[in-house]
Amino acid sequence: MKPPAGYLWNPPSPLTWAIFALAMLSLIGLGVWQINRLEWKEGLIAEIEAANARAPRDGWPATPEEAATLGWRRVQVAGEFLHDKELHLAARYYHSQLGYHILTPFRLEDGRVLLLNRGWVPVEGKDPALRAQGQVSGPLSLLVQVRTDNDRNYFTPEGDAAKNIWFWRDIPRMREATGLPLEPVTADVLHANVPGGYPASSDGEIRLRNDHLGYVITWFSLAIAAAVMFVLYHLRPIKETA
Repeated sequence: MKPPAGYLWNPPSPLTWAIFALAMLSLIGLGVWQINRLEWKEGLIAEIEAANARAPRDGWPATPEEAATLGWRRVQVAGEFLHDKELHLAARYYHSQLGYHILTPFRLEDGRVLLLNRGWVPVEGKDPALRAQGQVSGPLSLLVQVRTDNDRNYFTPEGDAAKNIWFWRDIPRMREATGLPLEPVTADVLHANVPGGYPASSDGEIRLRNDHLGYVITWFSLAIAAAVMFVLYHLRPIKETA
């Protein structure tokens, strides 16, 4: 491609070309990555909406393999809580207030044990004795939402079993801590009317931020701007001589 009339192309040095190429590859790579993230997020949102649109299933799946296919599905389960084995999931926010999610084993009528996220409590409500009203006992029928998603990333720390402080649903270690044969899939309790108000259960609405299209536009715009600036910087006007 020839430079515009009245301009000469001032060839960049090999080092400048290398830096420019690296910058372009990085910006375009980030844009492509965000496109993939956008597709994943839109698919996840559609999956959640489809699961919520279906009528609740009656009874927990017969096998772990079947349960693993029911991500976000609502299920009606019957059994009773094992409150002496509850686990505390930190740090969880509710209306911008720091607290914990209370994970409590739930013995199903057939004897299997399902770990249920009963909901949120404030920091000062971590001690079960301070929310004794909410430690409901006896047979219960609950509406729950199956959770098969991964709640851990590279920066999530390991839980402290001795202090009963956990940061993700580490089922293998939670089995060891409780001494119970926990199901490999967990679930969130929905719309529970708990005496005393805590734990505050989920309303079942999964609100996911989807800003990836904005990031796509940002990274590709930066790539275009960098290319334009690179070209303009290396164009030199032809000086007219008398």
